[in-house]
Amino acid sequence: MTKQDFFKAITPESGFNDLLAVYLNWTGVGFVCAIIAERLDNFSGISYASYYTTSLNSAIGVKFWALISIIGLLLFCLSLPLIYLAERANQLKTSCQRFRFFSYGFFLVAFDEGALILGILMANLVHTNDRAALLTDKSFLFTEASLLSIVALIVANSLLWLLGESLYNRQHKNVSGVVNLIVSSPIKYSIPAYLLVTIGFVMLVINQS
Repeated sequence: MTKQDFFKAITPESGFNDLLAVYLNWTGVGFVCAIIAERLDNFSGISYASYYTTSLNSAIGVKFWALISIIGLLLFCLSLPLIYLAERANQLKTSCQRFRFFSYGFFLVAFDEGALILGILMANLVHTNDRAALLTDKSFLFTEASLLSIVALIVANSLLWLLGESLYNRQHKNVSGVVNLIVSSPIKYSIPAYLLVTIGFVMLVINQS
C-alpha cells in the first residue's frame, strides 16, 4: 500500500475540511476569550470583571479533556468487535449504530474542548502576563504554553477527531476511514493487533497516578 493509498484509506467519509473548520471555530473562541479575560484583568477590582476573568479557569481543564478522551478511546475499543459482529449479524446493526453514536459523542466533546484549550494556549504564547502564566501552570499538564505543548495537543486532538469521524458519520451513520480499514483487515493480523493495543491502553490507564 502506497502512502497515497494509506492516506485515502484512513480518511473519514466527512473528509478533512470539517476538521479545519471546527479547529478555526473553537480555537478562535478560546483565543478571543483568553485575550478578553486578560484585558478584563486590568479591572479585576470591579466585581463583574473579576467574575469573567476567573471564568477562564473553568474552561481550560485538561484533566477533563483527558477524562473524556480516555472514555471515548475505551468505548472505541469496545465498538470494534461489535462492528465486526454487526456486519455478519443483521440483528445487531441497530444496537451497534446506537453504541457508535454514543461513543462518537465523547470524541466530539473531547475534540471541541481540546480545540478550545488550544486557542487559550496560543493566546498565552502570544501575550502572557504573570496571571496568565500562573493560570497555565495550574490548569494544564504543561510547565508553560510552548510550541511543543501546542503541537502535542494538535496531534492528540486531531487523532481523536479522526477516530470519532471514522466511527460514526453524522450524515450516513456508517463507519469509514480508520475503522473501516481495521474491521476489513485479515483476522490473523487484526485480532492480535487489537488485543495488544487494547490491553496496552487499558494497562496505561490503570497505572496512571
